[in-house]
Amino acid sequence: MKFGYWVPFFGGWLRNVEDEHMTADWSYVKKLAQQSEELGYDLTLIAELNLNDIQGEEAPSLDAWSTATAIAAVTNRIELMVAVRPTFHSPAPLAKQAASIDHISGGRLTLNVVSSWWQDEAKKYGVHFEQHDDRYARTAEWLHVVGNLWKQDHFSFTGKYYRVEDSILQPKPLSKPRPFLYAGGESEAAKELIASQCDGYVMHGDTPDTIGRRINDLRAHRERLGLPPMKFGVAAYSTVRNSEQESLGLRTLTVREQAISHCYPTALQG
Repeated sequence: MKFGYWVPFFGGWLRNVEDEHMTADWSYVKKLAQQSEELGYDLTLIAELNLNDIQGEEAPSLDAWSTATAIAAVTNRIELMVAVRPTFHSPAPLAKQAASIDHISGGRLTLNVVSSWWQDEAKKYGVHFEQHDDRYARTAEWLHVVGNLWKQDHFSFTGKYYRVEDSILQPKPLSKPRPFLYAGGESEAAKELIASQCDGYVMHGDTPDTIGRRINDLRAHRERLGLPPMKFGVAAYSTVRNSEQESLGLRTLTVREQAISHCYPTALQG
C-alpha cells in the first residue's frame, strides 16, 4: 500500500474553509514536499489547473510542470505524479519535457492523464474544448505519440489530431519501460482508454462496495485485452484529532490537520 498527498498548488483543497493557511507559493510547496518525504509519504500528486477553481479564478495557482521540475530537484525519493491534460500540451514537446524531469528526479516521474473537464478554463487559455468522447479520442492519439517517442527515434505518425515526422527524442526516460501512467474516468470511452493504454486507475472516494465494483469493471476490461493487472488508487480525506470522538465531531478541517491521500492497496492490484 502506498500513501500520498495532493500538492496545495493553489493554497489548499477545501471548499468549506475560507482560509486553510496554505499559501500558493513555491517556498510552502517545497517545505511540504521535503517534510512529506521525511515522514515516509510515497508520492505526491501535482494537479494541473491554470485557474483556481477552489478559491476563485482570480486567486493564484502554480503551474504543474514547472512545480514538478522544482520538486524533483529538491527531493530524493518521493514519486512525482504530475497531471497532464492533452488538450493543453502537444505530445512531442510534452514527451521531451517529461523525459527531462524523469532524469532530474532519477526516474521518479509518473503521469496522471486527464482528458480535461473545465470548458471555461480552456476558452480563457485559448484551447479548443471538444465533446466528451472526442476528448478521449484525442487522449488516445496523444498517448500513442508520447509512448512511441519514449521508445524509439525516427518516429512518424499522422492522425486526426496530431502529426509528427521523423521525430527524435533524446535522452529517453530513465523509467522502464516508460513512466507509469495513471488515469481516471467512469464513462465507457474513459474505461476503454485506461484499460488499453494506462497502468493505474485512480478514483474519487466512495463506499467500499462502489469502489469494488469499479475495480472489478476495470479488471474485466483489462483481462479482455490480455494485458497485465492494473494498480488502483483512491483519493480520500483524512481528519486527525486526539481522539475518535473529536474526529467524528469535526465539521470542518483546518490546514495542518488535513491530509489527502492516494492509496494503492496491494490486495487490489492483481
